Amino acid sequence: MSVVTNQPRPFGHLEREKHIEMIFRTLNNRDGASCEHLVQSPKPRKKTTCWESREELLASTNESKENHAGLVDASHGMDLSILDVVEQFHITARPELQGPNCVPRRVYSITADRDSLDLLVAIEESSCLCLQCCGPTRACSVKGVDCEGRQVFYFERPFRMDACCFGCCLMEMRVYTAQKQLIGTVCQRWSLFTPLLEVCDASGVATIRLQGPCCPCRCLSNQEFQIVSNTGEKIGRIWKKWPGFSVQQNMDHEYFGLNVPLNMESKTKLMLLGATFLLSYMYFEMS
Repeated sequence: MSVVTNQPRPFGHLEREKHIEMIFRTLNNRDGASCEHLVQSPKPRKKTTCWESREELLASTNESKENHAGLVDASHGMDLSILDVVEQFHITARPELQGPNCVPRRVYSITADRDSLDLLVAIEESSCLCLQCCGPTRACSVKGVDCEGRQVFYFERPFRMDACCFGCCLMEMRVYTAQKQLIGTVCQRWSLFTPLLEVCDASGVATIRLQGPCCPCRCLSNQEFQIVSNTGEKIGRIWKKWPGFSVQQNMDHEYFGLNVPLNMESKTKLMLLGATFLLSYMYFEMS
């Protein structure tokens, strides 16, 4: 009762009643905690903290999924980004042993300059029978990889007849991405005097033409093919330089390349690179 008798003097009916109710709630509380402590108990705070951490976990999970999807999309998009900053492609066939041999795989070094490091490495795969019997008209596939071993492109050349005077069975090169998605096709067109090829997109619409000199010669000579747009503008060239004959090397050791504008789309550059390999088989190789 000392607690009740030691209450302060009342300053009105409401203040007195509130003070008495607070005293009796304090006496009935076993823990001796005041109402303010009950309001500020750690249990709801802990629950709030757990709920926030769960939300943060879900948010971080969604963020990681978005980042992972972004990295996957970026990896698909980065396959051709290596071609964006290149306007000259120098391709050199690595020398082979002299004499008859059966090596169905050939390797080409692709650089951005004559003396620079390898930008890409193209690996041609064929069969010994097709290589020995068909020569430049052989069916083959070319896989391009970068310096880290990641595949960048894939070219496929079906078997065709080397007879430009006929309208059927003309040469063709199919250009794919590293995921084997068709980008376009390089097709030979029938022409009477000069070589003519067209670069078509995946739907078969011709976008670029390739025009060569009249009766190009394979032996001991430099060659050049013009890259012409649909409007007739010359936008680049495909060339071949005779490296000279060496007794220690096979005559298939060729040096050729491609010059294109720097702002050209990477997919168009890749299709022209496939056209460069097709022209090498058709007009640049010696055997």
